[in-house]
Amino acid sequence: MPGPLAGVRIIEMGQLIAIPFSMKMLADMGAQVIRLESTGRLESYRSDSVYKNDISGEFWNKGANFYEQNRNKLGVTLDLSKSEGLDILRELIGVADIFSENFTPRVIKNFGLEYEDIKQIKPDIIMVSSTGYGFYGPWANYGATGPATEGAAGLAYQTGYAGSDTPVMSEIPYTDYTSGEHTVFAVMTALMHRLRTGKGQFVDISQTQATSATIPEILMDFSANGRTGPRLGNQDTIMSPHGCYECQGDDRWITIAVSADEEWQSLCRVLGQAGLASDSRFEDSLSRWNNRDDLDALIGPLTSSWDAHELMTALQGAGVAAGVVMDSQDLLFDRHLVERNFYEVVTHHESTGIPPLPYAGRPWKLSKTPAVKGIAAPLMGQHNSLILRELLGKTAEDIATLEESGIIGYGPTTPRPVQRPPMEEQIRQGRMQRFETDFEEQVRRTFPA
Repeated sequence: MPGPLAGVRIIEMGQLIAIPFSMKMLADMGAQVIRLESTGRLESYRSDSVYKNDISGEFWNKGANFYEQNRNKLGVTLDLSKSEGLDILRELIGVADIFSENFTPRVIKNFGLEYEDIKQIKPDIIMVSSTGYGFYGPWANYGATGPATEGAAGLAYQTGYAGSDTPVMSEIPYTDYTSGEHTVFAVMTALMHRLRTGKGQFVDISQTQATSATIPEILMDFSANGRTGPRLGNQDTIMSPHGCYECQGDDRWITIAVSADEEWQSLCRVLGQAGLASDSRFEDSLSRWNNRDDLDALIGPLTSSWDAHELMTALQGAGVAAGVVMDSQDLLFDRHLVERNFYEVVTHHESTGIPPLPYAGRPWKLSKTPAVKGIAAPLMGQHNSLILRELLGKTAEDIATLEESGIIGYGPTTPRPVQRPPMEEQIRQGRMQRFETDFEEQVRRTFPA
């Protein structure tokens, strides 16, 4: 069954996460996404975190992160440093609805691929540019990485331990995913505008602004009150107890948030500490908040004797907001997520040696217009002939000439894999907490192909 975006064609000149993630979401809903790659400048997600740390053979077709970000796409290689490669890209733009990229404005200007340029090729084209700081402005050409944009967005300043002078950044590229979600919305808005008017437009996504938009409270607190709030760690400005508390087992935790007196009394009952409910230090919300450090010190030892899942079930049953802190293994095998079909098993090309694997799905479910069946990310240059022949009308002789001249290809010109240390060494270095030797069997058992 075709997805609701069937008939929409997107040319993606993306790298890493911001644009690849957002275009993957659109591909999941049926859009045809043609992803451009260079054989001379290998995408780093192709060379790192390869399946089972095996860098033998065509390692560039085994990158786990690449597969995660590029599901349901077609792949074509083009050398854009040569005029012939740029000419083919312009031909592809000529038969597309959307051109998306996440390079700096300087790079796009050097290629002659700004909106005013490509509008001459396809007047109703929608161009999507996702950059660290926006396509124009004093910082437009600054290099952007997750840590840099997270700091510039204001998010890092607000996160950290209570009483600490040092901000703490998240361990995921938060700004990439946040801007990616905003990009999906912006693209759909531009498509609706074109549907009504027949006109395309330029969509300018700033990854820092996308993230700043998710923390409006701290902006309003200063503009309305002149206040810059402290770092609170896991605590809250109003609720207490509010935090992350240890449970039975190695590195097992539960989060608890109490917003009312009734919830506090329920928490005390579940923990078998009815006396705490009448303690004058904790008799109402303000008292609990004023004595939050003492309260956290009391609750931690009480939760440590509980299994995290059992305690979550007991507290939720009593009307207290609580959630198990899940690690990657917990998330993958969580019964709730599995029953909601959040994960989709995708089969990989047999040449990779990668078995069918579950991938995270979309955060939405549409009752009438579901997503398309998942297809693995493309091998490098996998659809060169298909795209050049069927979309652009190139002959077999044309394609052979492009291969001979290095305009297209099927592997990196200078293959350099990233060799990760053995698992035991990664644990010693602090790169991971633990690993499971039977992970393949665990995955097969829960997600049969």
